[in-house]
Amino acid sequence: MNNSKTLFFNLLIFSILFISSSNSWINCWMGLEINTLIFLALTYNKKFLINSEFSIKYYLIQSISSINFLFFILIINYNLIDSSNIYNFILMNLNLTLLMKMGSAPFHFWMISIIEGISWNNTFILLTLQKIPPMILISYYLNMKMLIMVIILNCFFGSIGGLNQLNIQKIMIYSSIYNFSWMFSSIMISENLFFFFIAVYMLIFFNLTYLFSKFNLFFINQLYLIKSNKFIMLIIFFNLMSLGGLPPFLGFISKWIISIYMIQTMNSLVLILVLSSLINLFYYIQLMYPFLNIQKFENKWSFNFKMNPIMMISSYISLFSLILSSMLMLIY
Repeated sequence: MNNSKTLFFNLLIFSILFISSSNSWINCWMGLEINTLIFLALTYNKKFLINSEFSIKYYLIQSISSINFLFFILIINYNLIDSSNIYNFILMNLNLTLLMKMGSAPFHFWMISIIEGISWNNTFILLTLQKIPPMILISYYLNMKMLIMVIILNCFFGSIGGLNQLNIQKIMIYSSIYNFSWMFSSIMISENLFFFFIAVYMLIFFNLTYLFSKFNLFFINQLYLIKSNKFIMLIIFFNLMSLGGLPPFLGFISKWIISIYMIQTMNSLVLILVLSSLINLFYYIQLMYPFLNIQKFENKWSFNFKMNPIMMISSYISLFSLILSSMLMLIY
């Protein structure tokens, strides 16, 4: 990462912290605009024309949602409404604009169309860090009925949409849409649980995007190229199962804690979340078909790949969490 990319990445983190610590809607809007411009600067690459198409589409979607967001917060700040019902309606629309900004269902279709124009590094930022500011703003006003409906829609679109995909980036997008449902569930319980879930999700997603980026993998059939490297395939397999929440992997711990809290009051919603995770596991296993295939396949060339220290640490955390999650299961 060169100096300019490092600077923009630090500014992106600063914008997220600025939004999280703001005490007015106007400051939050300003933080969201700064965040959008910094992310566009991070994704800019003059060598690829398709990257310019991504930037234009992303900017248009963010601009439309930001205009709506500004319109609703101006109504709230200047007390232009007297009825409590209209006030609740305005706040609900405020949350809908944030759902559109982050690409949550039912406003997720724009993310599917633009995801092929960016690198894996930018995909990681788009599907992890860019989710945090809108989620924090949604937590300021929680409409439980609307959130339950959004959780169900994310479960449906996130699990069904990834079944017939051959592009790995699109599969990760649908996986991210499904994980929106767990994020909304965690934020209904507490913000600390949400930050724990997003931290685990970012760790797992970093392991996957780093490996996909190093081997330049974008389609399922390209996974045959690394079949000879058993260790790398094993790490990808473990992280995919962890992303799907299969016990006793790392991703299971956060989802298990959320389920324990929710099962006391919302049994049917937990059932929907668990059943949807089974569909997600199906297309994760589809990604691992080259590894599970017993047919012998060897390349005439080999990859020279050395894991950097950050990747080694995150992989060990992900793998050794099997022991931690197994101990927690025995305790409970």
